[in-house]
Amino acid sequence: MAKRSTLSKGVSSIGAFTRNNLERMGAVIDGMNAKTSKPRQYKAVNLGDDDYQQDLFREQTLKATQQLLGPRFATYGKYAKKVVPNSLFQSTLDGAFAQVAKLAFNWSQIDLPHEHRFANIESLDDEQRYALATDIANQNRALATMGGLTGLAGLPGLLADTLWLLLVSLRTVYQLAAVYNKPMTGTQGIKMAYELLANADLSKMQEKQALLAGIGIGKGLLDNAQNNGLHNELKNLGLKNKNVNFYAEQVDRVASQVGIDLDQINLSWVRRLLPATAVIIGMRYNSQLIDEVIGVAQATFAPEAKLANRAITDDSSSEVEVDKAGDNAQKTDEQTDAKNTDTAKESAKKDAEDKDTESKDTESKEHKDTADKNAKNSDKTKADKKSAEQSSADK
Repeated sequence: MAKRSTLSKGVSSIGAFTRNNLERMGAVIDGMNAKTSKPRQYKAVNLGDDDYQQDLFREQTLKATQQLLGPRFATYGKYAKKVVPNSLFQSTLDGAFAQVAKLAFNWSQIDLPHEHRFANIESLDDEQRYALATDIANQNRALATMGGLTGLAGLPGLLADTLWLLLVSLRTVYQLAAVYNKPMTGTQGIKMAYELLANADLSKMQEKQALLAGIGIGKGLLDNAQNNGLHNELKNLGLKNKNVNFYAEQVDRVASQVGIDLDQINLSWVRRLLPATAVIIGMRYNSQLIDEVIGVAQATFAPEAKLANRAITDDSSSEVEVDKAGDNAQKTDEQTDAKNTDTAKESAKKDAEDKDTESKDTESKEHKDTADKNAKNSDKTKADKKSAEQSSADK
């Protein structure tokens, strides 16, 4: 019993250590994405709607299988259509993807309860739920990005990378739904999980698949050229694919004119470079694709609009734009204040001028009244004097 308890504690410690490091790695990846992409708002999905498009994971899984099997895939498909009805094929395909969803659900249930904050999920407020959801999102962001390491395996890695990204995306949806107390279980939960993925913008998956498929084919070509010579391999490739034949002939012709023997070229450094390039491309695209899944899941399950519309990543360029907007607003306010001050000054000046004019008019009127009064007094004095003189003369 003691040994089992010790083992359980050891496993829990390892799990906590792994989750913490995944969160840190995911946060770093999130910061890198913020510097190279613009923040955007994600729209919530009305889950339960029967009318929705098929998710791209299904399409890209079939394409990856076709790339891996090559001509054999077309041969198998040709004979399969004669024996197996299309409805049965679709039913089998649906069952396979349902099993992937069940695996993702079980994975989310094993890992999530070990998160100590999830034990008190009922008592968390919206901001605390968002903080927990962000940590879980960073864990899955790191896991999805690490799927790019499958690029080291060439074309088989292409199929493995697609299935891994699908598994992590479904795990993300299940975990975020549980954090926001909207768990998805059973057949209906599987349907809603794929519905959410169908509404996420996963168009970059097609670009990624095309690039990785091209690198995988190129690596296979160089591996064969190492043994058979590049000249013979280009010739064989042209015979197999008419679309490539023209370009193969052009490469052969240019090499002959320049005097380069294709079979003598050392291709070892190119063979080492291609897998590393595939890893970088796979990791970069996976981090962008899982961001789309996280954003749509947050917008769908978050209870508050401010959280639902909040982008998962920040962008320094947007902060600059906000600062510029604030500066412009501040300049506008300053200009308005200055304009108001000038108007007040002009009004005060006008009032002062009016007062001066009124004062001058009053003073002028007072001077005129005084002059009139003095003139009347003078006239009265003259009249009195004249009257006195007249009286004196009469005496």
